Amino acid sequence: MARRLTRFGSFAVLVLLLILGWASTRVAAAPRVQETTPTPESIPIKGDRQCKECHSAPDQIMTLPSGESLYLTIDVEGYAASAHGSQGYTCIQCHTTITEYPHVSLTAQNLRQVAAEQSQSCKACHAPQFEKQLDSAHQKFRDEGNENAAVCSDCHNPHYTQPPNEPRSKIITTCARCHSRIAAEYRASVHGEALVSAENTDVPACVDCHGVHNIPDPRTAEFLLRSPQICAECHSDAERMAKYDVNTEVIDTYVADFHGTTVTLFEQQSPDQLPNKPLCIDCHGVHNIKVVTDAESTVIKQNLLATCQQCHPDATANFPEAWLSHYTPSPTRNALVYFVDLFYQILIPATLVGITVFVASDVGRRIVGWIKGGRK
Repeated sequence: MARRLTRFGSFAVLVLLLILGWASTRVAAAPRVQETTPTPESIPIKGDRQCKECHSAPDQIMTLPSGESLYLTIDVEGYAASAHGSQGYTCIQCHTTITEYPHVSLTAQNLRQVAAEQSQSCKACHAPQFEKQLDSAHQKFRDEGNENAAVCSDCHNPHYTQPPNEPRSKIITTCARCHSRIAAEYRASVHGEALVSAENTDVPACVDCHGVHNIPDPRTAEFLLRSPQICAECHSDAERMAKYDVNTEVIDTYVADFHGTTVTLFEQQSPDQLPNKPLCIDCHGVHNIKVVTDAESTVIKQNLLATCQQCHPDATANFPEAWLSHYTPSPTRNALVYFVDLFYQILIPATLVGITVFVASDVGRRIVGWIKGGRK
């Protein structure tokens, strides 16, 4: 009995081994299920959804060859509320070279080169503005090798951009990113205080004097010679100046005197050469202009002599008294000059008329005498 059990057990083990061997051959022969997940090289970028899924993750940073960090995380909600996002513009409309994942390698070596390269995409939608900035002082400095000169994205953040002049004081903040010292001077000026404190639209912001995209170099003779006309655009506006009781005769009186006449001639005949005569900015300042009643104003009476001595070092205390403060003389303002001028306006024509009458009468008398003598 025991022997039968032993044989049966051996037989059972043999059958089990045969079954396992057959099963293993079937598994080995069965085809493997192919991976359905595509490799990274085969993922095309078709829309914003893919971009946002990756770039909405926090703290994504790329280290550039320069060692600088390029922050790649985008605030999706912030972009949706921006001028671009709210109008439905997609990522790949600006990032035209990014068509698949992994992305093509950046050619930029530092953050300034990244900004310059990415700003090239702006011309697709903003061609007129892009063409203007090609003639600007910023582009000139970039062409000379100054990578710090502004490009589109420095003034208009492409992912979160909003209207650049709402509120209007935002213009100063934008320019201050590069011109912080000048912006601080402007904010403390009569113009800047009115704009920052009350969003006053009557005072000039940076772009009103310097332009927007086609900003010229303000140090050139051409720009400086034109500066009186820039000032006149506001200060000759009677309606605007009437609100603040500001004299509107500034440009007319300036051009009428020796200083302004010389500058006008240079502007017409030699636009590339500066005269040795003062412009508005030489007396009033540039970005730090104060109201004429301010104790720090360069043209207030107690400071005027020092202002004149910039060009007239030998000027004495009574020298500024000859200045009429851009007002045409009248019986109530600079009365002495007015009446002396009036006296000569009467005297000179009267003298000329008298001389003419005298000469005419003398000629007439001689003619009459000649005729009478001839008859004899």
